[in-house]
Amino acid sequence: MEELELLKKEWNKDEGEFKNYSENEIYSMIKHRSVSVAKTLLVIGLIEIILWSVYGYINGEFPYLRIILFSGFIILAILLFRKLKTGQNSLSLMKNILNLRKLIFGYAGISFFLVILDNLIHFDLYTKDFMAGAKDGLNKGHHIVTHTNPESMDPELGNYALFGFCMLVSFYLLYLIYKRTYGKILSDLRKNYRELSKAEEKPF
Repeated sequence: MEELELLKKEWNKDEGEFKNYSENEIYSMIKHRSVSVAKTLLVIGLIEIILWSVYGYINGEFPYLRIILFSGFIILAILLFRKLKTGQNSLSLMKNILNLRKLIFGYAGISFFLVILDNLIHFDLYTKDFMAGAKDGLNKGHHIVTHTNPESMDPELGNYALFGFCMLVSFYLLYLIYKRTYGKILSDLRKNYRELSKAEEKPF
């Protein structure tokens, strides 16, 4: 939000000019920004669960654990969103911003951990799926349509190593996606909290 950036410039330029902004005006700007960030969070969370559901449908296994995790996350996020909108003072807004940051960090961390844990637990199975898919893909390139049963595959060390490398690349890409989405939201909320803290400490 450009208002906050302009406010920061004015704040650092001249203390006398800064006094033209009332405490209520600063609070309203930061509150509006935080509510907008919370809205973005809800949209991103909804998109994520849709994508995971589509992924589960393609694989023939619905992500029930993720649905349960997301349901709890979205309910808490909505409650905090309502608190952000109805907060009446700076201290309550600061508290809600902190709680929202903790919720986002916790959800993103647990969600990412579940992806890693699932791949480690089913590493052998996913390696066979990977090999079967690669084989069918090569056959399709030769205009031969096949549907290889993953259980018929017999992975060797090289197959595990190749799949492990692909898995690490996938984890890194997922990490970048989380960093660009949830990480950006966390950064915005941290900035809002710092601005609000400065406003609380600044004499008017």
